[in-house]
Amino acid sequence: MKIGEAIADECRHMFTIPKLAAILLLMPILYAVLFGFLYSHERITEMPVVVYDGDNSSLSRQIIQAFDATDTFQVTGQRWNQEDVVQAVQSGEARVGLIIPPNFTSGLQHGENVPILTFIDGSNLIYSNSASRIANQVIMSVSSGATLQTLDKQGMSSEQAGSLLNTIPYRSRVLYNPVFNYEYYMPIGVISAALQQCLLLGIALSCTWQKEAGSWGQFGVWRFSPWKLAIAKLTPYFLIGLVNIVVSFSIAHFGFGIPFAGQLLPMLFLALAFNFAVCGLGFLFSVVSKRQVDAIQALMLIAMPSFMLSGYTWPLEAMPRVLRIIGECLPLTQFLQGVRNIVGKGLPLESIWGNVMALGLIGLVTLLISFLIYPLTIRRYSEDNPPITSQSNQPVTIADPVQKG
Repeated sequence: MKIGEAIADECRHMFTIPKLAAILLLMPILYAVLFGFLYSHERITEMPVVVYDGDNSSLSRQIIQAFDATDTFQVTGQRWNQEDVVQAVQSGEARVGLIIPPNFTSGLQHGENVPILTFIDGSNLIYSNSASRIANQVIMSVSSGATLQTLDKQGMSSEQAGSLLNTIPYRSRVLYNPVFNYEYYMPIGVISAALQQCLLLGIALSCTWQKEAGSWGQFGVWRFSPWKLAIAKLTPYFLIGLVNIVVSFSIAHFGFGIPFAGQLLPMLFLALAFNFAVCGLGFLFSVVSKRQVDAIQALMLIAMPSFMLSGYTWPLEAMPRVLRIIGECLPLTQFLQGVRNIVGKGLPLESIWGNVMALGLIGLVTLLISFLIYPLTIRRYSEDNPPITSQSNQPVTIADPVQKG
């Protein structure tokens, strides 16, 4: 065979398999469009900010308005003390806390160092980098003369006001990851994505290998009780998934020094819910797919988008609404949100309860769909693989060698 003939034969093979042709030609285009929409907002906007205004002066209100006037921040509420502001940032209710201390304006007039404080959630580096930079720009804008007219009305000359505003003190504190260390951020996301994909792959092949081996028909007795098949197939993978989570996060913490600020009980609840959701999704792929290669191809198509839409490389709040809804429906998104609250922030079980419930719902919905489809797959398998019969149209029976003779 000549090289040209081999090339032509391979091209014919590529285009005779529709799924392979779609993966090679259409999926790069689909991914390009998806990622283009994903980053279409170009920057993070409307980060929720809570404020404590202890000064309640014209200058403090001007500073708050300056924060709210930017596209990056959105003032969503006020608190009555500094502790409540910090609590709002810790719980995830706000990404930034702005604290203007009492006697702020009068202290500046007397030359005292009374700084404005911002508390920034550093558990997500995408947020913290942007928030730190824009908050500093807002303070500098105010310091360069945004409130000259306001202070002039309070009896200060333009020279005094200009000197005052150029020296407005500002302090920023980044919670959980103050040095912006990517070692504390990226490994957790990559590890979680790998855990999901490996478990999905194993479960997706759990039924398809028996379809190819010709032994799938034995499960026809469970046609109207598919939950038995789910328990039989998923139990080993569910337990393996739990072991993998424990081992992987233990290596990350004890082997590489990645902090684990939370407690084990919330992490256990989250791991159970995550494995349940992944098992449901993988079981659906396994029931629907005819062959192992079909299941593998389907998993390849969701591997990269699942991580990109999880909010780990780009915040969900900055995505178009449709992509955000899709991202919220993925197990990895809910798991990573909970992991950041536990591992990075050390928050209790209440903080991840919403993620646990969402993961449970994903598992229940995917399992329910699998149960509804299962009788149809058994019927289709029986039609595609009819029993072997003899020439008299009677099923062929094989004699027991023990009874022979």
